[in-house]
Amino acid sequence: RTGQRAPKPPQQKQGAAVPPPRPEVPDIPRNKKVACLRNVRILPPGQIHGLDPSAQPKAWLDVVASANTSEDEKIEAMEEIILLAKDKRRAQVFLEEGILDSLIWTMDRYFEKVNGHDKQWKNTNISMRERQAVKLAAGCCVTLGKAHCAAIHTEGDLQLMSLYERGTVPEERQVAQMLHEIPHHVRITKVEDPTIVDPKKEIFGLRQLGLQQAQELAQSIKAVYDGRY
Repeated sequence: RTGQRAPKPPQQKQGAAVPPPRPEVPDIPRNKKVACLRNVRILPPGQIHGLDPSAQPKAWLDVVASANTSEDEKIEAMEEIILLAKDKRRAQVFLEEGILDSLIWTMDRYFEKVNGHDKQWKNTNISMRERQAVKLAAGCCVTLGKAHCAAIHTEGDLQLMSLYERGTVPEERQVAQMLHEIPHHVRITKVEDPTIVDPKKEIFGLRQLGLQQAQELAQSIKAVYDGRY
């Protein structure tokens, strides 16, 4: 069920020593509007490519957050978001506008299907396009996590900045830090079969993950990204 901890994938060995988590949580603003299953008009992807670069992040986010886009459109949007989010300022725009709402929605629906075969739920089959989409969603989380940590946790700290730039800090750890520090909306709709989705009836609630919860979810996301889940 959404809102609960994601299932744990096989344990992964960590690399070199990691700097301890900082005790403070930065005050990171985010748009309070749910960025998932929106019933809004969007620009076709072909038109988004022609926009001014400063307007493209918000336009691609709108595609991912819409309930009216096709799988192909969302896949193209996430491919573009992964490229754009490598820039720290653009990544901040995505996070402030609530992109985690849609990314975590995609991850949660995938986890439900993976673990729902013995529960007689209706829509447990996972298509190749769904697998492609969830891996891209995981890729977006990894890219955003790295950009977020580079922007927030290395400011004025040359030693820590060097650790991130050399790849000493595991990607999973960076995703967990982001998930812990930036709240996101999750599905809280009460349903008997979570694989049945009705965009007009879905209810969302804002969730702030504790560090342990964030680490467990990040572990599952990284496992999807690596093809282990």
